[in-house]
Amino acid sequence: MLDTLRRGANTYVAKLLLGLLTLSFVGWGVGSRLGSIHSDTLATVGGTKISLGEFQMAYQRQSQAFARQLGQPVTPDLARAFGLPQQVLGGLMASATVEEIASELGLGISDARLAKMISDDPALRPPGAGEFDRTYFTRLLQQNGLSEAMYIRQRKSQALELQLADGLTGGTVAPKAMVSAVYRYRNESRSIEYLTLARAQVDPIGAPAEDVLAKWYEGKKAAFKAPEFRSVAYFEVTPAGLADVSGVSDDEARREYDRTKSQFVQPEQRRIQQLLYPSADEAAAAAAKLKAGTTFDQMIAAQGQKPEDVDLGLLARAKMLDPKVADAAFTATLNAPVGPVTTAFGAALLRVTEIQPEHGKTFEEMAATIKKSIAEKHAEKAVQETRNEIEDALAGGATLKEVASRFKLTLKTIETDASGNDPAGEAIADLPSEDKLLKAAFASDEGAQNDAVADGRGFLWFEVEKVSPGRDRALDEVKDKAVAAWTDDEAQARLKAKAEAMVTALKAGQSIADLAKSASVEVETAEVTRQSNDAGLGAAGLKAAFAGPQGQTAAVEGPDGTRVVLRVDKVVNPPMPEGAGESVDISAQMSDAMRKGMLDQFVAAAEEKYGTTINQTMLNSVVGSSSN
Repeated sequence: MLDTLRRGANTYVAKLLLGLLTLSFVGWGVGSRLGSIHSDTLATVGGTKISLGEFQMAYQRQSQAFARQLGQPVTPDLARAFGLPQQVLGGLMASATVEEIASELGLGISDARLAKMISDDPALRPPGAGEFDRTYFTRLLQQNGLSEAMYIRQRKSQALELQLADGLTGGTVAPKAMVSAVYRYRNESRSIEYLTLARAQVDPIGAPAEDVLAKWYEGKKAAFKAPEFRSVAYFEVTPAGLADVSGVSDDEARREYDRTKSQFVQPEQRRIQQLLYPSADEAAAAAAKLKAGTTFDQMIAAQGQKPEDVDLGLLARAKMLDPKVADAAFTATLNAPVGPVTTAFGAALLRVTEIQPEHGKTFEEMAATIKKSIAEKHAEKAVQETRNEIEDALAGGATLKEVASRFKLTLKTIETDASGNDPAGEAIADLPSEDKLLKAAFASDEGAQNDAVADGRGFLWFEVEKVSPGRDRALDEVKDKAVAAWTDDEAQARLKAKAEAMVTALKAGQSIADLAKSASVEVETAEVTRQSNDAGLGAAGLKAAFAGPQGQTAAVEGPDGTRVVLRVDKVVNPPMPEGAGESVDISAQMSDAMRKGMLDQFVAAAEEKYGTTINQTMLNSVVGSSSN
């Protein structure tokens, strides 16, 4: 949070333009100290008060910013779960602490200096403008939910905080030895030799004895458990289901076809080559050469170009920007040069090298589809009317089956688990609004009446007829699957043992090449750093490669159920280039972290020194909580 204070003083422009003011920054300098909309005191730091209105404005803006990030509304429960109330109030109290410190130390900034800082800020000007624009400034503040007084207060608070930070930690630089250690850690590289053991390196595994399989299954029974199943009856009311195609005339369908013809018909397209000339005279001279026998390809070559350089592409007439070029090209004969044509870029000669005639679906081919679409659109109103009638019938005590019969709707019944699979483990096909229906069905009770599920442009009603709880399956029910799983586990155990035996041999002095030969695999090599993403080693292999010194050996789980045996052949620690490149970035990052830590401690101690109060009852009431 204090890091946010420090960053706010340095990067306020970016936060303002993004409109996502961070937790402490959003609250700085608003509320009671500017004439709050609420006079009650929510919290104090020393003699500085934080009003309820000040907190409400900051909390609202932060909640809105958080909602934009999540892409959904932020409910009070969700806000509390993420700790937003405490974070926003903490930011306001940190700001108040800085003001108390500034007052005690005599820090300040004149109104003239503050005004110049704002007017000189290029980010508060319209793009490309050379000077401050009050209208633009006001609109920018409005877009971010700030008044001019709020923003000025924030800038002043930031300036005070920056003075405090500079006086307390200015000039603090991370020690060279620390920067060097971080640089070496980031850039250390290692040469790795490794081999990969796969299932093929394990002897054939026979079927397990009955007692062995039974004992293994007892420890793995949960993996074979039958899930809870629910028998769900449902019916839908959709535009497609209520649509009456017979009510759509041919004339209405024809009008819709003509209106949307571009969806069904591809207009004529032509591939056009264009040779540009600086003047009309030069273009006329080139046209004369064409009449005298020079080919268009020779003219292209004479300009030092290739055919693809002068190709405008395969275009429909409507896609061409220059009407004169379009007129000439779409009246030209295939491969016959035309021109000169006056274009926006000069005089030109054209050649059409390909013509694709207009083609597409005729009205007769599309009539049935168009009529269905029109009928569904007409039925949208009927869906709403039918929905209301169904809701009234259900509210009057009618069962789902009775409603389906009354409205001539198809009542379907499925038996499904929470993932949409039937008892055989197969996915249930054509399940409408699958995610919504399954979520609602598994949150309902047997025989309960449920709200309709929105299904695209329609609605779906359902009832859970029966709940079959999940249960442990007997071994005989899943024996084939259990044997296959046991075999996989046994193969992995043998692979692991073989890999660990190889590591023991490596430590005893045997070469990795000999081990690879004995296992009929190849030795592979890799040059890696801690940031590498080597597919052969995998994440576990990369971690093991940096877990010890040169000569380090390890056996780890590899990609796709393999085992990797590795040896660190060489370790390289590159010297740090002082004053350049990544070392400068590391030094800056570590120096910032040190300064931030010092400022954190100073402000925390000051907050304790001045003393704080929080009206918890008032806080709970505004954030919708009855407890701390």
